Amino acid sequence: MRNILKLVVLAAAVLLVLSAGALAQTQITIGESTSGIIDFTPSGSNSILSFTGTCGVSGCLSGNAYLGANVGTYEMWITGNNPILTPTATPNIYAVNMNGGTLNFSFSVGSSTFAGSIQLSTLSNTSSPQFLGTLTINTSTGIFAALWKAGSVVPLDFTITMSSGSPLIGGTGVATGTISSGEITGGSAAPEPASIALIGSGLLAIGGFVKRRMKP
Repeated sequence: MRNILKLVVLAAAVLLVLSAGALAQTQITIGESTSGIIDFTPSGSNSILSFTGTCGVSGCLSGNAYLGANVGTYEMWITGNNPILTPTATPNIYAVNMNGGTLNFSFSVGSSTFAGSIQLSTLSNTSSPQFLGTLTINTSTGIFAALWKAGSVVPLDFTITMSSGSPLIGGTGVATGTISSGEITGGSAAPEPASIALIGSGLLAIGGFVKRRMKP
């Protein structure tokens, strides 16, 4: 009986792994920006964030992004007022005031589109500065639709490679950089019918096996 229980526990563990895989979180990986520049312009103890470049609209960054094996182009641009970075009580951490502006993001793979607005929260002023924030999804079609729903708010971050020149914040001139990497998480793939069938048949098989073994 002890061996039977061990087999049942092992089989259940395998099914749990399959279930976790079917419901695994997925993410969009933001690659290096290949067009456009990020500018940090000093304003007293604060700094003003802006983009220089054109990719369909002015003041825009663009590059490649990835969803698994799918590769497409992302664009990021500011409309309205420019965000302001302000010091916090924590050294090297700056709060981001969106200042009534909107940081837009779009990612397209063929006819599939994923787009929304970014709300930045903090910036770490280190050798590899990183923005943290969230993305409110406005559009999610094609291959994105099953992973992210329009109206959802998901985590986002991106890291900056600084160019030579003034320090990120606190210098006397404009500091510049580009996106080196980033990610958007929070996507959940619903189990495919084949996965559901596999898990269900596995549970039935375990039940039948236990029932037969328990008969006198």
